Amino acid sequence: MGKEHKEHSWNLIAKKLAGEASPTELQELEGLLRSNPELHYPVQTIADLWEHTSPDDRTNAEEAFNRHLDRIDRLNIDYSPTLSVVTDSPKRSSTFRRRALVWAPIALVVIGTILLITRPGAGPGTEIAAKPPVTDNRDISTTGGSRTHITLVDGTRVWLNSGSHIHYGKDFGNGSREVSLTGEAFFDVAPDAGHPFIIHTPKLDVRVLGTSFNLKSYPTDKTTEATLIRGSIEISIRNRPSDRIILKPNEKLVVNNDDSLLIRKPASRREVRPQSLVFIGQPTYEHRSGAIIETSWVDNKLIFQDEEFGDLARQMERWYGISIRFEDARLQQLRFTGTFEKESIRQALDALKLTDQTARFDYTIDGDQVTIHN
Repeated sequence: MGKEHKEHSWNLIAKKLAGEASPTELQELEGLLRSNPELHYPVQTIADLWEHTSPDDRTNAEEAFNRHLDRIDRLNIDYSPTLSVVTDSPKRSSTFRRRALVWAPIALVVIGTILLITRPGAGPGTEIAAKPPVTDNRDISTTGGSRTHITLVDGTRVWLNSGSHIHYGKDFGNGSREVSLTGEAFFDVAPDAGHPFIIHTPKLDVRVLGTSFNLKSYPTDKTTEATLIRGSIEISIRNRPSDRIILKPNEKLVVNNDDSLLIRKPASRREVRPQSLVFIGQPTYEHRSGAIIETSWVDNKLIFQDEEFGDLARQMERWYGISIRFEDARLQQLRFTGTFEKESIRQALDALKLTDQTARFDYTIDGDQVTIHN
């Protein structure tokens, strides 16, 4: 994309955020995002942060930028942002000042985005994502300890959990709605009866028209899970292509990633079921709040209920971007119930130690390596 084309695109974005874009300009912006997918991530990030910026903060930014323009006028400096038109008048036109006021808070949001992305040691409640590379295909990834959400060009909203990766081709939205997922994501799929939305994972494929559901497919986990919240989804299992499973709301599908393992019923972690490749049950609900545990991460909460320490440790590794090692394998069998939200890894481990006095363990932290010991 050429410089003038980029400037025009950002001008449209600024007008949209300021509520000044006409229907024709909004339609033009949608077309630009379709043909230039590299713009989609920064636009979504800035829009999300803009929505979370208080009116007072925006007003303060506008006033500060306005004072800055007044000083420029008094010093007679020829200053013209690339996205505004400067007239021959010694004073800036009202259009210039209005555009500048629009871009002042947006500029602060952009700066804040850069600081957020590059800030070291972010906590588990922070949504961070590195800008994906600009290629013919679209790849969006999150590292350990980070989560993000995006809106695809078809209107589908996707929340991406820690240590996850989503990929879709450059033709997405132009007759094709197929993505590949490694890790965990919550999808709120925009309805389009003529173009099914298809998600590919190593173990299964999911086909939907318009619905909300959670899909968990980490390569190191024992199972692949799909939890349906609204609508319906059709699931086909890779090693059983003749089978088609239709999930209804409030249903959860668990597929064994290893045929030699045992499937455990999600609603009762202690109950071991006979060996099975597929199990359909219900989501797990937190006893006190009634929250669905499978989707609690979307609200930046790690909820666990009667969870073995070994399984919980894998979740904590992704949640905090760390590595956990057990010196004694028996410690992995300790069981815990609780919720992590804004706690640091040290606070979380201390809380586990206090949860059950019979669950005696200690820990050491060396950088991003955590060792659990007696």
